[in-house]
Amino acid sequence: MRRVLHVAPLSLVLALVIVAASIVGFVFFKNSADSQERILLKSDNSQAALYVGSVFGGVSSILDTVATAETLSNGSPAAFAARARVVDPGNFSLVLAAKQGAGYVVTSAVGPGYAAGQVLGPSVLAALAHAGTTFDTSVVYHGKQSTGIFAVGPPLTLPGTAIFFQFTLDPYVKSPVTAGKPFAQLKVALYGAPTADPSSLLVATVPKNQLPLTGETASDHAKVGSDNWTLVGAARSPLTGSFAREAPYIILGLGLFIALLVAVTVEVLDRRQRYASALVEERTADLQATLADLRAAQAALIRGERLRALGEMASVVGHELRNPLAAVINALYLLRRQLGEPAQPNHEKHLAMAERETSKAATLAEDLTAFVRPREPKKEEVEAPTLLREVVEASPPPPEVSLDVDADPFTLVVDRHQLAEVLTNLVTNAYQAVNGDGAVRVTARTTPAGAELAVEDNGPGLDVKIGQRVFEPFFTTKHDGTGLGLAIVLRLVEAHGGTVTFEDAAGNGGARVVVRLPDEAVRATVS
Repeated sequence: MRRVLHVAPLSLVLALVIVAASIVGFVFFKNSADSQERILLKSDNSQAALYVGSVFGGVSSILDTVATAETLSNGSPAAFAARARVVDPGNFSLVLAAKQGAGYVVTSAVGPGYAAGQVLGPSVLAALAHAGTTFDTSVVYHGKQSTGIFAVGPPLTLPGTAIFFQFTLDPYVKSPVTAGKPFAQLKVALYGAPTADPSSLLVATVPKNQLPLTGETASDHAKVGSDNWTLVGAARSPLTGSFAREAPYIILGLGLFIALLVAVTVEVLDRRQRYASALVEERTADLQATLADLRAAQAALIRGERLRALGEMASVVGHELRNPLAAVINALYLLRRQLGEPAQPNHEKHLAMAERETSKAATLAEDLTAFVRPREPKKEEVEAPTLLREVVEASPPPPEVSLDVDADPFTLVVDRHQLAEVLTNLVTNAYQAVNGDGAVRVTARTTPAGAELAVEDNGPGLDVKIGQRVFEPFFTTKHDGTGLGLAIVLRLVEAHGGTVTFEDAAGNGGARVVVRLPDEAVRATVS
């Protein structure tokens, strides 16, 4: 039955009034916070621009020092070099150049990149063209590095000469400029030009793919020498503080909550009723799940009791059979020695039958002992391809049976001998299933849940109902089988925390037995 929610007119009017007031408050406080954010960003960016000017202003004193040395020594290259080394340029260059025709030639240089007699290129000439007492600048971004040139000329230097200071840096690596306090709350890009020209980028505090800066930004000029550089900045986080930014949303959310509270009150009783119904359904589902768990536990208990009883019986029978069988086998051996090799045909027939049947009984005794004997896995690391190779080498296929082994390169943490016994049992069963003429495939794969080892044949297969029972003790489809081989397989796999399932082989009508081991049984992939 469909339920309709009826809201009282007064409640609806009050809710609409509160919502409207909340929206007005939100707009007012949001605009106020945005305006304050812009003011603070502009102020911080201006301080950062002043800081940039002061940092690069230090270059002026360096140029003044070497220019004074040049004029006092009447342009001596040696005097210039000596003074420049005192300044200790490190990874930048100080160069004295003399005008020659329309260009300049290096007279003396300290630092990388220049040598006496070198003709200067166009990028340097652009900085020297207007060099005077206040140094002129030129910044060029080459895609990976930025080069800055600061140059002075006459009358600070001798007529016909100029001095320039050059450095190269990666604009995206933190530098002394961007390490300053004014940049702590800003993302900035500094351009050595009056505009934010990408070809004149000098430093940036964001990766290359985040340029140009987007969103709310501020732009200021930094006075460097005779030029104006451009500093573009954006806030790393809200400068007004988190509360000022969140206050409009708090007001809006609070208003909406109060508005909705009136309408929600009307639904309280209906929600209680629906909650009670859901609680009843949930408890019913829990009860059904509990009953299912009890049935599964009961089935497991019954299976355990049966296995315990079978184990006790098998232990007694296996123990009692082994000694008499050993005596019979020894007697047959002595009898054959007395009769000679070969024995007479009438004696040989009876001896062979006795030895064959005694061997069957001995195999049964061994299987019984193996089934009941507790075997704690002694785990070690073994590569899956190596394990499969050992199994097939120990149990090669009959002449008319083709064998395909395909193992992914990964490492298992298992009891090597027990898992080899499991696979040997499965492979031998597959050989017998194809009856001397067919194909057997053995695979090892990793899965998200662990590892999966499979043995597949193209024999006649088994009925689904029979396939569900093949792992029960003493159940067999072979006329001479003991019914304990696959039961032992199941016990060994379960000791490793795994499972064994019998499936139909897809596409070839045969059978497929899959051993699934948990994730902890897979250690690493072999490279």
